[in-house]
Amino acid sequence: MDTVSIVNQKGGVGKTTTTICLAAALSKLGYATLVVDLDPQMNGTKWMLGRELEEDEASVLDAIITAGDQDQSSSDWPLARLIEPSDLGFDFVPAHADLANVEGEIGEKPSRPYLLRERVKEVEEKHQFGYLDEVDAHNASDGAYDVCLVDCPPSLGLLVVQALTASDGLIVPVSVDGMSMQGLSQLVSTTREVRKYLNESVEIIGLLPNNLDYRAGLVNEGLEALRKNYGDLVLDTEVPWRSKIIEASTYGTTLYDHAPSSDALEIYENLAQEVVSRTSVTETGKAQSSVQQ
Repeated sequence: MDTVSIVNQKGGVGKTTTTICLAAALSKLGYATLVVDLDPQMNGTKWMLGRELEEDEASVLDAIITAGDQDQSSSDWPLARLIEPSDLGFDFVPAHADLANVEGEIGEKPSRPYLLRERVKEVEEKHQFGYLDEVDAHNASDGAYDVCLVDCPPSLGLLVVQALTASDGLIVPVSVDGMSMQGLSQLVSTTREVRKYLNESVEIIGLLPNNLDYRAGLVNEGLEALRKNYGDLVLDTEVPWRSKIIEASTYGTTLYDHAPSSDALEIYENLAQEVVSRTSVTETGKAQSSVQQ
């Protein structure tokens, strides 16, 4: 299972939209996909679940704050226990607004940056041996996931460090305005620090030019500057602004159901293929055979 975080400290660049639309495309192409909502704004959860979590419902926060506890009792919340099915073709772990208080919730745990990583590893182990039961893995064949996508909050705080430490790679949706691109250097620096001290394997899979309105002259200039400054790190796929994408998120559905004739659907399938080509997903063999079937 490859774990890929969708991250950018700037808000409004389309992280949640990218996560859900990419997950739907990966699933449609035959890759068993799990989405973890790590954003206290819960936009992904509301899209996938159709509502916000109630106060007493468990979320990814419970997995984080109970990770590493010695007393593995009924109060323990591994990610596998929190997995829910969506009607969008993939499974997910919901978020709760209380994620905003994660700093206080985990206190002085010595393994603070590694808590989500520990939980993801548990899912990977179950993936490896294929014993996630059907309660845990509704849309995964034999309980095995090929890809886990993590929808991150717009920050570079502890939650994002948790995600970077747990991830194999990062996808960075970017607008091509000056302010967005200025923030990229800070994200690259943070990723470098995480690689040095916490997770030597994490790398930026690619920068995704997103929500582009080609009618604006500055967009083309921004794209040119982005590709000039970051070269092959910029994905070939570009996602234009489309009203159908916004409508799909509003109605809590996918482009496959809401707008199957929209060119946006093909764009996200191209993105899915490009992400697969830049990761080790095909090395599992399982995903490749699923697509061929």
